[in-house]
Amino acid sequence: MRQKDTVLNYAGKEEAIFTLTQVSVEAAPLLSSLHHAAFAGHEPWTQTAFEQVLTMPGVEAWLVCIKAYQIAEEEPAEALPVGFIVCRFVLDEGEILSLGVHPHWRRRGVARHLLGHLVQRAHDEGITLFLEVRRGNHKARLLYEQTGFQQVAIRSCYYDDGEDARLLRFLPDTK
Repeated sequence: MRQKDTVLNYAGKEEAIFTLTQVSVEAAPLLSSLHHAAFAGHEPWTQTAFEQVLTMPGVEAWLVCIKAYQIAEEEPAEALPVGFIVCRFVLDEGEILSLGVHPHWRRRGVARHLLGHLVQRAHDEGITLFLEVRRGNHKARLLYEQTGFQQVAIRSCYYDDGEDARLLRFLPDTK
């Protein structure tokens, strides 16, 4: 399990230390809970769905936890899970299967950091990334565009409710 600590800036207001940790199938209940919070009303994944996805070859999941304040110095700091990303890699391509942030922790750089982690990997390893995003999810689309993703197609009626998806692609800088 890989993990690293990073300082997260909350829109210039405050900073907190958070961890980015690669997780395995044992985290399926937690990931499902976060997915339900992040995608309330939009086809949240079940624990079983996460278990199935996380056992597929080439699939990785990463979890962001905010380090909570310590009550006493001798007590370990608690970590609050606030976001995740699930992706699949095959040869020189990657697909972001799901990216979510708990609603109470949005607009604080969590999704940007998760996405940045994969974009850095794409640059380092020459991986082209793909993802689908709801046509109406303007905030997510803006984040993806700011990160370098470009629309390559529209998938009509992609979601169960009939909403279209935009297929986006990130090409690594191979200079």
